[in-house]
Amino acid sequence: MNIDFKGKTVLITGAASGAGTKILDQFAKCGADIAFTYLHSDPNTIIEQYPDLKIRGYRFDQKDISSIPALLREIIEDFSRIDVLVNNAGIYPAKALDDISEEDFDEMMDTNNKGVFFLSREVSKHMAEGAIINISSINAYNPASKLIHYGISKAAVEMQTRCLAYELGPKIRVNCIAPGLICKKGQEQFIPGWVESYSERAALHRIVKAEEIGTTALFLASDLSSAITGQIITVDCGVSLAPYFDNSLED
Repeated sequence: MNIDFKGKTVLITGAASGAGTKILDQFAKCGADIAFTYLHSDPNTIIEQYPDLKIRGYRFDQKDISSIPALLREIIEDFSRIDVLVNNAGIYPAKALDDISEEDFDEMMDTNNKGVFFLSREVSKHMAEGAIINISSINAYNPASKLIHYGISKAAVEMQTRCLAYELGPKIRVNCIAPGLICKKGQEQFIPGWVESYSERAALHRIVKAEEIGTTALFLASDLSSAITGQIITVDCGVSLAPYFDNSLED
């Protein structure tokens, strides 16, 4: 079964950098019209890669929920419809517990949870039917050093996914992807040896490829997952299977 998104509009937040570019690429390969948001990156570097597609970028600060109506007016004016929303945009600052200020905590929750909620709610009003896909993290249920407020924000996204799936069914399906470690520049400064340690513990002995988040999002947006809603799909190369204790016995 071929996945075909021709004639459909996909809105992807934070798609001008990181894993968002790979999510965008998967939908582009299936012929979707794509609206994407960015904040600091240059949107033209993305647009120029797809000269044959209808693709447009919109500057959007996700923690500023007052800007959502204007954003959606522009997108509807340009595309007339929204069939899929991928809530990919988010922040990932690492800070020790005692260093997290009230402002740090509020920025994390406003960006990673509050912004996702209000954007999803408003986009759903423009959907006759369709799919919303949130991006969480395995840190939503696995505590990690220096990522406590990040993990809390992503745990909230997962509960939000279940609640929205219940509220917006049967016309709109809502699911969530919880990625494991996707290596990016500068990440090693948080915990030296992170990639090696992760790969050693993961069942597949490697970290996650960004394009694997894209293919999972494509699956969840397509008719191949037509009976799936309110679910958290973990994409972590099996690191969450690693036992807390090794009970194997030596000969």
